[in-house]
Amino acid sequence: MNLSAIAIKRPVFTVMVTVALMVLGIMGYKNLGTDLFPDVSFPVVSVTVPYPGAAPGEVEQLVTKPLEDAIVSLNGIDRLKTYSREGVSQVIVLFKLDVDIQKASTEVRERVAQSRYKLPTEIKEPIISRLDVGAAPVITYTLEGGGRSLAETAKFARDVVKPALEQVDGVASVNVQGGAEREVHVDLDMARIDALHLSPLAILQQLKAENLNVPAGHFDEGTKEISVRTVGELRTVEAIREIIVATARDGSSVRLRDVANVEDGYQELRTRIRTNGQPAVSFDVVKQSGQNTVAVADAVKTKLATIEATFPAGVKTAVIVDQSKFIRENAHEVEVAILFGGAMAILVILVFMLDLRSTIISAVALPTSVVSTFFVMYALNFTLNMMTLLALSLAIGLLIDDAVVVRENISKHLERGVDPKTAALEGTKEISLSVLATTLTIVAVFVPVAFMSGIVGQFFRQFGLTISAAVLVSLFVAFTLDPMLSSRFSKAHVHGAVDRFMAIKRPFLWVFEGIESLYRGLLGFALRNKILVGVGAFLALFSIGPISSLMGNEFVNAEDRGQFVLEAELGAGTKLDETARVTLAPELKILEDKRFRTVLSTIGKNGEVNKVQWRILTVPKSERDVGIAVLKDRAREIAHTMLPGAKVTVTDPPFVEGAATEAPIMVQVRGATYDELAPLAHEFETAMKGIPGITDLQVKYSPGQPELRVGVDRDKAARAGVPVAQLAMALRASVEGDEAGKMRQGKDEVPIRVRLRQTDRANVDDVLRLTIQTPVGPVALGDLASVERGEGPSVIEREDRERQIVIWASTKGRSLGELVPELNAAFAKVKMPPGASFHFDGQIRQMNETNSSMGAAMGLGIIFIYLILASQFESFIHPLTIMLTLPLAFVGAIVALFLAKTSMAMGAMIGIILLMGLVTKNAILLLDRALVRVRELGEPPLQAILEAGPERLRPILMTSAAMILGMLPTATSNGEGSEFRSPMAIAVIGGVISSTILSLVVVPVVYLAIENAKAFFARVFGLTPKPAEAPPSPAE
Repeated sequence: MNLSAIAIKRPVFTVMVTVALMVLGIMGYKNLGTDLFPDVSFPVVSVTVPYPGAAPGEVEQLVTKPLEDAIVSLNGIDRLKTYSREGVSQVIVLFKLDVDIQKASTEVRERVAQSRYKLPTEIKEPIISRLDVGAAPVITYTLEGGGRSLAETAKFARDVVKPALEQVDGVASVNVQGGAEREVHVDLDMARIDALHLSPLAILQQLKAENLNVPAGHFDEGTKEISVRTVGELRTVEAIREIIVATARDGSSVRLRDVANVEDGYQELRTRIRTNGQPAVSFDVVKQSGQNTVAVADAVKTKLATIEATFPAGVKTAVIVDQSKFIRENAHEVEVAILFGGAMAILVILVFMLDLRSTIISAVALPTSVVSTFFVMYALNFTLNMMTLLALSLAIGLLIDDAVVVRENISKHLERGVDPKTAALEGTKEISLSVLATTLTIVAVFVPVAFMSGIVGQFFRQFGLTISAAVLVSLFVAFTLDPMLSSRFSKAHVHGAVDRFMAIKRPFLWVFEGIESLYRGLLGFALRNKILVGVGAFLALFSIGPISSLMGNEFVNAEDRGQFVLEAELGAGTKLDETARVTLAPELKILEDKRFRTVLSTIGKNGEVNKVQWRILTVPKSERDVGIAVLKDRAREIAHTMLPGAKVTVTDPPFVEGAATEAPIMVQVRGATYDELAPLAHEFETAMKGIPGITDLQVKYSPGQPELRVGVDRDKAARAGVPVAQLAMALRASVEGDEAGKMRQGKDEVPIRVRLRQTDRANVDDVLRLTIQTPVGPVALGDLASVERGEGPSVIEREDRERQIVIWASTKGRSLGELVPELNAAFAKVKMPPGASFHFDGQIRQMNETNSSMGAAMGLGIIFIYLILASQFESFIHPLTIMLTLPLAFVGAIVALFLAKTSMAMGAMIGIILLMGLVTKNAILLLDRALVRVRELGEPPLQAILEAGPERLRPILMTSAAMILGMLPTATSNGEGSEFRSPMAIAVIGGVISSTILSLVVVPVVYLAIENAKAFFARVFGLTPKPAEAPPSPAE
């Protein structure tokens, strides 16, 4: 007994199963989180090693390279990137996606520990962390101090706001920016310490020795054990001032206050924050990996509202960036599209079937399938994100297809006067194998998509599995609930009965009869002129090439999220104060345009004090009459005009929040030395300047960072008994200073920094006068070393153990797909020195990886479709009849995308993959009916296809129209996130239109051509084809 028979025989059981699915679905929906994208994991480990006072070249040579040597041999490394900046080395280890990040992080930690002896003793403790894209900022606030200084406001944020918000479930950390932290300054007077034959290094070591607690063990006192420790930690500034650092000639004690000015102050700022032109303190709330963005943002807002009531007068917060807002608006847009698309699909059924009872029975499949799918999503730990909601919106037309086809076939039996129960049983049985095959072809297309390799595979896993689950649920409903309802609530056609609604139905029936008559004539003409049809189909396919060449090709279409990033780099050596001063004017000029809402400025990000980054937020898309591209151009124009000579770059926020910001075009030029790379990179830059459509061209290399190079005369130093290391440490202690422990006051730990006062380290002469204490007495640094001015890079970037210079560029008016061939042609003319190479990175690299993954998924989909069709038709040949028509869907998709002026991007490619399943769906219905007529009724192939075409015309048109109208809201949407969704829907609509029209003609022609070829070979070789039996119905 098959599934449909059980459902018809036991209606209460069928209803209870359906209700159970709905209840589980509702429970799953209530527990689903809401996010922008699926949780995508990148196995990346970061190693950060502070090396205070060291120039980038020293950091590279003494820290970065030894770390590279230690880490590079680990298994599973995909890429190794390093950045050597002033005072810090950063190593980014990107592992392959199948690597266990926990194990990889442990192995990196072990390698760093093993190589510690090779690193300078002056480095600070290495910081090893996993870079988790899922742990991204969800909301950014500014804090207004109500008249307090920035330092006081920042302290309030760190002491009050940060601890409170970090207690919220799902919050990983709160990062406070802006405002300096406390620091005790010990500013030494060079003249006084020289008179006492002291040195900054000696005073630093003395202060460290005085500022510590040391455990001394324990002793027994009766039945108790008493711990013993020496308490020497410094707790007040006054205590620091009173530290004895030397003994004068007269035997009196020299205290620190006698040779230094000791004050409780603030650390030197290397980064500043501004909001709309005003100095500010901001804080980012970072969620834990895997946590729901919307839920975390809501919890943070609730907690902040509670603690804000306790803030001192004038202290208040303001939201700058709220990721949950965009996510909510995006989800709302898709939900509206799903509801409207579902209503349109139901309307199509009513128009075609002209029967309210049949429409209701078929339409029940839609909410049942969608709601039940929510339970599958919950069980698989999915979220309501752009990909899963997009899957459901695309599936709207599909979910009703199976029920429509089954109901339409049942209706034909009812029209012959068969009783409802028999009609439901026989009608479902007759069409069941075709419906099963059509659904499995959809699954066959999307399961490979769900398991694509690379980042794109992780991104589309939830999409592919959600749409597969939805259509499988709809198949179950079509085989159970639909026939059961048909058997209970349908009526057999009674000959001569009067239809009260015939006056309304008659115009539609005339239209349908006219369409069927027109199709019969067209089908007959096509079968009589097979060569003409073949040439027409070939020309249609041939048109794909020329039209595609006129289209763009992107990784993803640029989204209008109402924000973008503008960066400006001033001349090398520009001080932080100067950068802050000159970048204020363009910031205020931007804000004069009321289409810009907020400008959040970060001056000196990553310690590069000559750079400013503006995160610019616009008014909502619905409140302006121009797109984000126009506003980008306006901001870029202001920056170029008001900052002449500055390097200006405009980029979008990362596609996945928390990932690194990348330009559309990134070219890595690699080699051994910057002397070789710098001119080569500029040759590449020159080659790129001649290509139309490239803007914001920038070589990410600044060789002009001024520096003083102290060269030690080793012979003189040796005679003075001073090793080079001691000279270097003395110089650093004097200029950069060093930390002599902490001053602990309650919960606060305030660093104590010792160095020469500003007036004693203001220029080169001051450095040369620096006194070094040696075994032969005090010696001036100028007597042991020479000082020369030079220039060096502000950042030394390496990848896979080679130095590289990266060239960034944006696109304007042209797509990446158009530009890449021209870039390759231009670069081919550049003469490359031995050992040098170039590589594409950024969105070009991502686009190439996506195209490769999509191509592999498409190939697997085609193989699986053939396996399913061959199994259904019990033939190795007939599946080819259908599969030869697969490219017909691409014609309409390409034309539609071209007319919509949309690039071929990730979304459009998914739409095209979906079409592979849809075009086979229609062809299966048509071909299966023809084969049944041949096998069961003994009709010749020509007669069978002539009858099968019109017989299957209505369900094919009905399902195609339902798909088109179901996709229409998504295709025409202009709301949040529509730039990603619309191309997918446009491709589907165009492909369904072309494949429906062409397959109704081409499939019969190909089928008849194959049958004629089989008959010809049978005659030539004297073979008599064995009549094939009709395929069995499933679940019998």
